[in-house]
Amino acid sequence: MLPKVAIICANYNYGRYIIEGMKSALNQTYGGPLQLYVVDDGSSDNSWLKISQFAKDKDNVYVKRIENSGASVARNTAMEMCWEWADIIGVLDADDEYKPTKVEKFVNKLLKYPEIGAVYADYDIHKSYGHKSYVKEEFKHSYSRSVLLDRCIVHSNSLIKKQYLEAIRLPNGEIFDSRLHGPASKGFIGCTEDYDLWIRLSKICIISHIPESLSVVNESGQNQSMKMTADVFNQNAHILRSRG
Repeated sequence: MLPKVAIICANYNYGRYIIEGMKSALNQTYGGPLQLYVVDDGSSDNSWLKISQFAKDKDNVYVKRIENSGASVARNTAMEMCWEWADIIGVLDADDEYKPTKVEKFVNKLLKYPEIGAVYADYDIHKSYGHKSYVKEEFKHSYSRSVLLDRCIVHSNSLIKKQYLEAIRLPNGEIFDSRLHGPASKGFIGCTEDYDLWIRLSKICIISHIPESLSVVNESGQNQSMKMTADVFNQNAHILRSRG
């Protein structure tokens, strides 16, 4: 029997993109059981209305709305929702889309090589303000832990075996470190919670790269308008240095 795959998604004010992302996670060629878990992080746009309406007639989509607390808390909430069910957990950013063969190709790689704990791939970027599409160069590297410790080469839209996530669970029970990401509505975004996860995973398993574009990232002004305060940056850097 094929493993059970849960795709988790944390959304904050991505009403423009979220439904296409949810559809892409469900419209997969993967033949095994797949479920989607979406947590809305207190969006102030129409995201929650769209999410809840989309999910109401689907038995493999689970959604929840929480008070705005940041992406790490929202992702951890989604992890809790799927934990007992899932064998493999994938992350979908709310403004991104999976290409149809992504889950199938990722799971095949994870099953073929037991020592591999996580898989990532290249992705296309669509710039809504320039109508360009290209593959992000920094995420085309073959995996190397030494390169990873120098810079983040693993994209967040990846699939991870649950046993390895359990093995890197933090003392407070979190998978994603909520100290590394402040509430987006308060004017800053950390982005280092992904990097921290990969550093911790790299200590216990192989992270594998598939040299093929299997996701679409929608890059808009919203992504670029979020700022990180100096205090948050310094706190994040201190925590990351302690991981290596």
